[in-house]
This record gives sequence, C-alpha cells and structure tokens, in this order.
Amino acid sequence: MLRAVAVRGRPWRAVARYSTSAPQVYASASEVPLVRTDFDAEKRIWTLQFLGQETPDHRLTHAMIQQGLLPALRDVRRQWEQWVAAHAMEPGAALVTTAPVDSKFFSNGLDLPNAIRDRYFFNDCLNALIRELLTFPIPTVAAVTGHAFAAGCVLALAHDYRVMNAQRGYLCMNEIEFGAPIPRGMLGAIQSVATKAAQRKLLLEAHRFTAADAEAHGLVHATAQGTEATLHKAVALADQVRSRAAAGAWQSIKEALYADALAMQYEPPCAKPPLAL
Repeated sequence: MLRAVAVRGRPWRAVARYSTSAPQVYASASEVPLVRTDFDAEKRIWTLQFLGQETPDHRLTHAMIQQGLLPALRDVRRQWEQWVAAHAMEPGAALVTTAPVDSKFFSNGLDLPNAIRDRYFFNDCLNALIRELLTFPIPTVAAVTGHAFAAGCVLALAHDYRVMNAQRGYLCMNEIEFGAPIPRGMLGAIQSVATKAAQRKLLLEAHRFTAADAEAHGLVHATAQGTEATLHKAVALADQVRSRAAAGAWQSIKEALYADALAMQYEPPCAKPPLAL
C-alpha cells in the first residue's frame, strides 16, 4: 500500500518538498503514478521502483521516461551533487532499479506505435534516459526480476550492474522478429556491455537469455532464486559497490569508458511513419 508521499510534477495524494528521507512518487500529467523512489539513509541506497499503473508491463512510454524515470534519476543526481559540494561523499551511494516483486516483467520495452509516431522520441526520451544512466555519478544496479524485452533489455544493460531472477524472465532483443531496426542509441548501450558473440545472439538471433545464460555471456553479474531474492541480492550488491563513488570519479571514468556509446545517443530524428501507424 502506497502511503501519502511527495509527488514530483503533479499533485497526487500529497505534495511536499523533495527530501531524501521521504518516499517520492513521480506521476504523469494525467496524475497516473509511474515510479517511486525510497531512500535507505543508513546505506545511502535509493530504490527506484516501477509502479505498473500506466502499463502493467512497465513499458517505456513518453510519460514513463519524461515524467517518471528521468525526473527521479535527476533528483537523485542533484542530491549526490549536493553531497559532492559539501564534501560529504565518503560513504558513497548507489541506486537500485526494480519492478514490483509480483510482476512478471521488468520492462516489456517501448510503446512502439506511439514512439515511432514521434520523430524526436529517441533523442528526447529514450536516448536521454540511456545517457542519464551511462553518465550516472553513483553505481546503478538493475534488479531484473522478470522479462526484459527490447528497450526493456537495453534499460537493464544501461545500468552498471545487473542481478537477474533465475526462476522467471528472459533478456531478449526481439526486433528482428518484427522487422524493426535497432536505433543507434540502443545499440550503443548494448555495445557498452555485450561481447561481439553476445551481440550477435541478441540482435541477429533474438536469443532469449535465461539468467544462467545471461550470466555465462557476461550480461548479468549475479542471479537469484525468485523475485524477492533478486531484489535483496541487488540491494546487497549496491551496498557492496556504493563506496566506489566516494572519491568522486565514478561519472568521469564512465564517460571516458562509454565515450563511443554516448556519442551514439545523438541520432537524426527518425522519418515520420506512414499514416496507417
């Protein structure tokens, strides 16, 4: 049960000034709750959770990205920057992204018809989200509790670490099965993680990676038995790696490491689709 919390963007249940100590719900312009963040002050770990109220499979819609994920991530970034300015980085910090533990999906990708109707969607929405994650100043961990398809798979790969549920879910890029090209921004995120062999299986074979298969191919860092165990292991991993941000170089090293992938987040606006779409 969600409590009355602070909401970013639109009023919902209650409105309060952003605080790291209070849960934050980020709602759409139509007041649909999209994501929430909770903060463990002792460990300095944020948990960013999809709420599944706009789409039950947590699709990366315009609203989910622009009014949910990006504002949530940027609020966390602002808090970290305040700690940097105050020379209060020493404990480090980290962020875990998860779906609700009762959902069979981590994310089922884009709302494709609406995405391709907007010729600026990839630059203004999806690529902005990938760029935010690839340059995030603290470690990020995706708790892949269920299926992560297409752009949902890319969302997981754009995190620094991934823990995957061994009991349910696949990592899969299935665009080749319905004739969709891979946008440059998505490809950049994939190439920042996957080996050439894994890229081929992902992109040309639409291979459905189980947790064990994904770990064997270097796509995830750990597996766990069940959704709750996956989230717990992701939080434990975040606790283990959060100190890596304490010296303040996490973002700058990532920007150098992912320079090619970041350059791919800028692409010409796609052509307008046929009217039938």
